[in-house]
Amino acid sequence: MDVATINRVVFPYIILQSTGLTIIFNRQAIVTSLRARAYENQTQRNQTMKREELLIEAQELASIIDQPGLRLFDASVVFNPAAGDSAYDRYLAGHIPGTVFLDHAAISDTSSKLTYTIPDEKTLGKAIGGLGISNDAPVVVYSTELLAWATRAWWVLQYAGHRNVRVLNGGLKAWKGELETAENKYAAATFNTDLSPKMFASKEEVLSSITDGSACVVNTLTPQMYRGEADAVYTGHITGSVNHPFFELLDGHYLLPDDTLAEKFEQSMRGERLITYCGGGIAATLNACVAKLVGVHDVAVYDGSMSEWMAEALPITKGPESGSLT
Repeated sequence: MDVATINRVVFPYIILQSTGLTIIFNRQAIVTSLRARAYENQTQRNQTMKREELLIEAQELASIIDQPGLRLFDASVVFNPAAGDSAYDRYLAGHIPGTVFLDHAAISDTSSKLTYTIPDEKTLGKAIGGLGISNDAPVVVYSTELLAWATRAWWVLQYAGHRNVRVLNGGLKAWKGELETAENKYAAATFNTDLSPKMFASKEEVLSSITDGSACVVNTLTPQMYRGEADAVYTGHITGSVNHPFFELLDGHYLLPDDTLAEKFEQSMRGERLITYCGGGIAATLNACVAKLVGVHDVAVYDGSMSEWMAEALPITKGPESGSLT
């Protein structure tokens, strides 16, 4: 069809005519739609996530640790553990009083060939309830090492519909109180899911995004891994993706101040939607959480990440350039 031009306005309609075709639009409906979109965009800008919605400091945790209903979890994982050492062993060696150990396998798809990927809705809701988490229970998650293990739990719970979950800034190292060694468990609860599907991206969406540029795809691993120079399983990066290492968002085990984080994202962010990935969907959640913290609303984690991408021989680029499919 030839490009239509506005032929005439007959209130309350706009009439556009093209070769052999007349299209009549309701003027008021168009104005209402545009105003609604503008309002939605303004509302999103005004709803930037506050730092206290993502993080809790150790001092505040100490003040609420005896609060009835609080659910406190150690979500640590140890990669390549030494003989006899595991995250669970470290939990038993000493944890914040009342803490329950969260095995990520409990909230993952155990039938998948990939490690720690999101399960179906029914399985996830049952698993979260099985941990003792109800919809109104306040949740705090921490890790003994990599903060991203805690942000992974935060991301999964948020995706499932839980809105009152926070990560202990600094992890176990930030805790100045006593530790206990007794194992804890919570009684099972009922959790009703309310999924946010856009918080996870599929390989199909990632492939589409690097083809048409509809989203900014970000590799959150080290520059050496991004370039393919590290002696690691994940070598190179998804073609068309940029590098924004997760560790640049941290000062040791603590998240950097908001203004510093915002400056870092301004340097690497492009487009409206952000998709983060890493080796297996863990470190990527740290960048995704920070993106929401600095005002990026449309954020997703590519759950399969490099594990799935490489297994399916999808486009990989090595070197400092992002690469292109065109």
